[in-house]
Parts: sequence; C-alpha cells; structure tokens
Amino acid sequence: MSAYAVKGTTSNQTATRLPGLDGLRALAVIAVIAFHEQLSAFPGGFLGVDVFFVLSGYLITDLLAAQWNRHGHLALRGFWARRARRLLPALGVLLVAVTAAAAVIEPAQMTALRDALLAAVTYSSNWWQALAHHSYFATFGPPPPLQHLWSLAIEEQFYLLWPLLLIVILRTCQSGRIRAALAWLGAGLSALAMVLVYVPGADPSRVYYGTDTHASALFIGSALALTWPLRRMQALSRDGARVPDAIGLAGIAVLAWAMGHFAGTDRMLYPAGLLIAGLAAGGVVVAAASPGLVSWALGRSALRWIGIRSYGIYLWHWPVIALADAAFPRQLPADWMWLPEAALSVGLAAASWRWVEEPIIRHGFRATVRGWSRMVIGSPAGAHRAPARVVPAVAVVAAVVVADRKSVV
Repeated sequence: MSAYAVKGTTSNQTATRLPGLDGLRALAVIAVIAFHEQLSAFPGGFLGVDVFFVLSGYLITDLLAAQWNRHGHLALRGFWARRARRLLPALGVLLVAVTAAAAVIEPAQMTALRDALLAAVTYSSNWWQALAHHSYFATFGPPPPLQHLWSLAIEEQFYLLWPLLLIVILRTCQSGRIRAALAWLGAGLSALAMVLVYVPGADPSRVYYGTDTHASALFIGSALALTWPLRRMQALSRDGARVPDAIGLAGIAVLAWAMGHFAGTDRMLYPAGLLIAGLAAGGVVVAAASPGLVSWALGRSALRWIGIRSYGIYLWHWPVIALADAAFPRQLPADWMWLPEAALSVGLAAASWRWVEEPIIRHGFRATVRGWSRMVIGSPAGAHRAPARVVPAVAVVAAVVVADRKSVV
C-alpha cells in the first residue's frame, strides 16, 4: 500500500510521485475507511484494498523490470532494504502506540494482542488470522485492533517472493508478451485456487486472507506493468492518452458499482467480484499513470495530500475505530462516530508522515533516529523558551510508564 515510483538508486533520493496515482490511493483508503465505519453506501468498500494490491503490483514490477532492462540484473538486497525502510518504521510506531493504548483502554485483550503483535512483526497476520478462524466480515466481541494488518502481510510476502520469480521470468523469456502472459497466468491460478478453496455459505475469511487465493490483484498489476510500463504511459501525448482515459473512466464506474453492490459474504465475490474489481482497478492505474483527463482529475491537491499519507491512514484508522469502540461504547450515535475517528486517523497519519516516514525517505533511517534522539534529549532544556518542545520527552516518559504498567498487569 505504499509502493511508489522511484528514480535513482541511492537511499537518500526521494520518490518521484505521480499525482494521479496518489489520488487513486486516496480514493482507495477512503473506501476502506467507509467500509470499516459501516457506512451503508459502501458495503464493498473493502475492495479498496484490491486497488492498493493492483497499484503495488504495477509499481513494484515496473521498478524491477526497469532495473533489469538498465543493468541486466536485480539488486534484491537493496530493494528489500528500501521496502523495509519504507514500511517498518511507521508500523513499529503503530504497534508500540496500539499496545500502550490497549493496555490502558482494554487490558482484557492483551493476551490476544500479543499473538497479533508477533504476527504483525513477522508479516504473517493473514495466515495467523485465517488459521485462528478470525472472521473478517463478522465481528463477535471487541474488534481486534490489528486485524487490518492482514493486507500488509500479503503485500510483504509478495515483495519477498515475486522478485525471485520475476528473475526467472526475465532470464528465460525474452518476449515481453510471454512475460506478461505468465503474470496473467499467476492471476488466473490465484483465482482458480479461490474457486477450489471457497465453500459457499461458509465464512469466506480463509480465501480472503490467503496469499494463494487473494493474489490475483497483485498479479494483474504486475501483468499490466510488463505490458504497459510506466515510462511508456508517461510518454504518451494528450491525444495518445484518450484510450487509457476511456479505460480508466470505465474502471472508475465499475469500481463504484462494485463497492456499492458487493458484500463480503456475497458468493459472487469469490472470485468473480474480486477479479472484476482488480481488472477495473488496473484500468484506472494505467489511466492515472498517463497524462490524460483521469490523471488530471485524480491529481487534485486534496486527493494528493490524502494519497501521500494513505499508508499511515490505513495503518491508524482501524486501531482508532477498534479502541474507540472499546473506550466509548454507545456514547455517540453510530452515524456520527466516523467523524471524530476519521479526523483522528488522518491526524495521526499526518504526524507519522511528518516525523517518521518522510524524514526516513529523505535522510535515511540512521540520520532520522539521531535527529529523534537530539530532539528528545534537547526538549526539556528548551522548554522555558517554547513549552511545546517538551512534548517529545513527555511522550517517551509516558510510553515507559504505560509499558511498566502493562508488565505489572
């Protein structure tokens, strides 16, 4: 959910973000939040995750294929290191904060949360939840605050395994059409696995959580990258972008219909609905990557702002919903709860981007950590000039106190 186009190879170079793709990220995360907030107009808002999957498959495959074309090999160690730098710090902050908040708000969940934490740090949340029979579409009791990390686990597993498979494809197949066909075959095999595993009338969480059964969207994005690489789409003229625009507009219409039509328990979703959503998302991705109308519309500043922070918004929104439900049961009408929850989620994501994600992207992990250390150590000394500067030190002390309380409990 955090893949982006990158130019250059050094760790300190910043990402070249495409406005249209950021806007698509914004719409995807808004749809997911609407689903988790149980807004009646978006019963299929969970399909926003599949939009992220297609986008990740497209950008990651395009990045790797472009590197292969330039150098004749893939620097996998650097690729995986960049993925870790991009994803792990924000996730680590989330896990610490959620653990501390849950210890105070809902200590009865701490035993279950420990297992969820282990699954989160090993990026195996999807399989842990599937094997533990944690239903994604039916909630019994307090919502698990880390349940949403199943999708990040699938993406990380894809980041680990797909480059290895892609090396084999690139070495053995010189034809671009055959390379793309093999990616399309991967999408088809994943859909077939879903057909074989899915049991109509039973809880669908196993096929929804499974990497084997829910990888179609990632492969669709990969196939599109091998067919219409990013450089080719960006080089189109305005007239040349008319066809991608038409496909993208059709994709937006199909996604809007699917998100308003499918429910998580709809048997037509497995795999037909997910394939329809994945193909529609692919059409929007191709259009958003080209200099046409769809890219222009999705590249508006408000959507870009949300899209740039979409990874953090996705990370924070579900713990906010789950812990707010535990802390304030039935205190406000359900129709209004989404307002403060969404505002808090976006605020936390903005803070994560400002002080965690962007500094690490720009300056690297070590330099950023040294900056944090100086800020925390120096904040009490500067408190008499600017009282707000004491906040970092207070936050660290509060975290230590909560952790100590948790260990005693």
